[in-house]
Amino acid sequence: MDSLRKIIKDFYSIEYDAKFSKSGTITFHNPDSSEFTKHDYDWYIIVALEKADKVTIDRHLLTRELLLGYRWAIREGYQHGLDGNLKREYDYPRNKNTIKGIQGYIDLIKKLSEKEYQS
Repeated sequence: MDSLRKIIKDFYSIEYDAKFSKSGTITFHNPDSSEFTKHDYDWYIIVALEKADKVTIDRHLLTRELLLGYRWAIREGYQHGLDGNLKREYDYPRNKNTIKGIQGYIDLIKKLSEKEYQS
């Protein structure tokens, strides 16, 4: 039985071996096709993609840059305790499911991260 899995969405696709690993390759489609290697431990990108998939307007703005920024913000929010809603792996941030909501979350975590760094 083939354990290779592929998920295809309008703004990304992911391919991984479901039997042996959580790692795989994510291909972002906006603005151009580009690959990102997802490692076993990287649940942050999965949460970012799942939340981004709830966006219903302006999905063409779900770019590699925005999604990797969102991933970074989720990781920082969890690892540094900057987002109290991220208590366990795979918890979702509580931003609105819009492009503006995602960008606002990134900006908030960036601001909190800079404040933490200065302390």
